[in-house]
Amino acid sequence: MISSKFRKLSKVKGTIGIYMGAQIPTEDQYLAVKLGKGYLGTPNFDSNVRLCMASAAHSLRFCFGDPSPTISYDEIDRADTFFLVGVNPASNFPVLWNRIISRRRKGGKIIVVDPIYTDSASLADIYVRIKPGRDIVLLNSIANAVLYSIGDIKIRPEGFDEFKDTVDQYPPERASSLLGIEKEIIVQIAKRIMETKTIFMWGMGVNQTPRAVETCILISTLAMITGNVGEPGTGVLPLTGQHNSMGAREAGALAGMLPGLRYVDNDEEVREVEDYWRLPRYSIPRVQNTITDMYELMEEKKIKALWIIGTNPVISLPEAKRFQDLLSYLDLIVVQDSYLTETAKGADIVLPASTWSEREGIHTAGDRTVGYLSKLRDPPGEAKPDWEIIRDLGLAMGFPMEYNSVCSIFEEFKGLTKDRIDDISSLNYKRLDNGFRWHGNKSVVRPRMFRTKGVEYETELDTELESVFIITGRTKMHWNTRSRSSRSWLLSSLGQDDYIFIGNDMCLELGIETGEDIEISTKEGKARATVKCVSWISGRSAFMPFHWGRVNRIMDWKVDPISKEPAYKLLKASLKKT
Repeated sequence: MISSKFRKLSKVKGTIGIYMGAQIPTEDQYLAVKLGKGYLGTPNFDSNVRLCMASAAHSLRFCFGDPSPTISYDEIDRADTFFLVGVNPASNFPVLWNRIISRRRKGGKIIVVDPIYTDSASLADIYVRIKPGRDIVLLNSIANAVLYSIGDIKIRPEGFDEFKDTVDQYPPERASSLLGIEKEIIVQIAKRIMETKTIFMWGMGVNQTPRAVETCILISTLAMITGNVGEPGTGVLPLTGQHNSMGAREAGALAGMLPGLRYVDNDEEVREVEDYWRLPRYSIPRVQNTITDMYELMEEKKIKALWIIGTNPVISLPEAKRFQDLLSYLDLIVVQDSYLTETAKGADIVLPASTWSEREGIHTAGDRTVGYLSKLRDPPGEAKPDWEIIRDLGLAMGFPMEYNSVCSIFEEFKGLTKDRIDDISSLNYKRLDNGFRWHGNKSVVRPRMFRTKGVEYETELDTELESVFIITGRTKMHWNTRSRSSRSWLLSSLGQDDYIFIGNDMCLELGIETGEDIEISTKEGKARATVKCVSWISGRSAFMPFHWGRVNRIMDWKVDPISKEPAYKLLKASLKKT
């Protein structure tokens, strides 16, 4: 049924959309890319990495010519300072956080910048609470202090003069007034990162903002000018949102990318892939449509079929209600998943996929370490590994996809990495048992280029008095849309419920107490939520977990203009007691 429909639709390029999760092995993602971007030739292929790491990848490629971190996790054990912006590893990356704390016991220092007093902030040596969206002011001011109060810069990147002209506008005195913090704190941070080996980390609190790529560029620039790139114990290490989001980029699953960290805007690289796959010239589209763009294409009825693999967009996407409504515009919805998610319940056809312990394959950690996971047991019922389902569909459509094992896919995929940044062409599964970091198994990478730009703060600093910024994020005990974690009684009993968390000061202002309901209004609609008054938020900010999707249904599609990553961290809303 699927192959018959896809064959008819594929006669007109761009009528099929594919949206894929980053929690399945790289081989499976690679095969989907070969079928979707290669044989079907659809430009409508994106990964849910768009929601977490697209901004970081764009900024790293701009700054260093490479969309990957400059160091591995091992450098945590050699660093003296950890500069964390918009990330809470104490809750979201507990193993990594234990390594940071171990280093702190030996004299290391932790600096945390976050609007929320997180678990990580509670253990920081320096905690800077700023209002949402004002990272650019703080980062520019720290750079100003580095340039004028501390000493000479260590690395002079391309574009430095433009960067310096902008930084000149943010002396600590001015930033102190704009941010409501003491200027001495800005100078103290500048001195610390200038004089010690520092690792710069950030997370969704940066990536999921309207100017994420430029904010990431500023963080990387601080690392450059303070000499914290290319040496042991120093580097730029954004913390990834999913365990194989790096593998998704290697496989080419992100819109605009192809296997081997190639890009569709580079015609020579596209030709290399076409030749490797033995496809006619221009089989692979030279244009891209992200999941952001697919909303409009679905609304215009240009996309007629959508194949969703291993992700739950009815809960996770912004304007989730609109997305759910747009599914009714389609002729065919195919969902391939291990669980009957909210998205799968609305599909025309559901393809049961095996989960992590029921298949084998490689995954790449956020620090470029490729590892092999073996199969532990057989999948239940009719469930199959994703690659088998993708292969069978390709064969049914008449494409030459004769793969008899996941290893045969791995052997083909690794050939596209030869002489690339992510070269694993000489490896096999046995050699990957203990992991391998591309860039020649190096823990520290000296970037091939250093580039920056000036980034001015353009957003109005003062918001309307009645407006609140809702920040979305994870809670400690749940993962993404709870497809798996909700099945654990223990995690559910320990985890935060579907509340809106409001600071005690705002609760007092609104005359509301914990357990009462409130109405949330945004330009996308209204929702009701139960309030929990807390001490770890203050001012006109609130926090809502995204796991249940309530806040995503009224989230607007404000995105970073470069990466097209949604701004989950800055939802402007008004609150009213019901």
